[in-house]
Amino acid sequence: MKVGVTAVMVAYHNEDLALTRLLRDLMPSLLLYRPVLDTELIVVDNSEKPQPRLAEAVRDNGVFPAKYLWSEGRNLYYGPALNLAVKAASHPFLLYVCANHGRMLDPTWAWDMLEPLVNDASGKVALTGSHYASGPPSKLGFPESLPRLHIQGGLFAGRTEVLAKYPYPDGEFAHWSSDIYQSFQLLQQGYRLVDVPTVKSVWRQRVKDEHYKFIHDEG
Repeated sequence: MKVGVTAVMVAYHNEDLALTRLLRDLMPSLLLYRPVLDTELIVVDNSEKPQPRLAEAVRDNGVFPAKYLWSEGRNLYYGPALNLAVKAASHPFLLYVCANHGRMLDPTWAWDMLEPLVNDASGKVALTGSHYASGPPSKLGFPESLPRLHIQGGLFAGRTEVLAKYPYPDGEFAHWSSDIYQSFQLLQQGYRLVDVPTVKSVWRQRVKDEHYKFIHDEG
């Protein structure tokens, strides 16, 4: 039986970068695992105007069922855009790749992200990706007893049902700190956040150690 996965990107204005992430960094991995993954593709576009080349590349990819969701010129920001993708998803697992930053070095990264979820019989693994330090949980309204870490939001895999039950924030933390808020929310509910050592997700910091299979950074 194939594993059902919804691959998600959230685009914003830079069509060339979004196409690079889609065609160079995401699609090769999805194609590699086509024999074992039942994949659909969703791109949420927060741009002021539709990006026609991106829309065509998504809808007419020739391999996977796909949806290009233009937000009618509204910038939904990170959290609300992901909530929209989760609602539109039809598979139990979600694989997210930032449209603006990053590079794939080894297409097997995708299974590294999904494997902890697929093989988790307890259902308690909610997110996988790159652990990153967080500030005090109390600043986001959570108990100080929670671990000060989160799955950095540029690159992650998640359990769709859990993300639907505990959506991303859509107010003050709709963009900045949205990934931190979500991680605290899931930790508070008793879920696990699994670090995947073959991927590295950072924010505006170049990573020179290329033993990683996928690096999300400013490059």
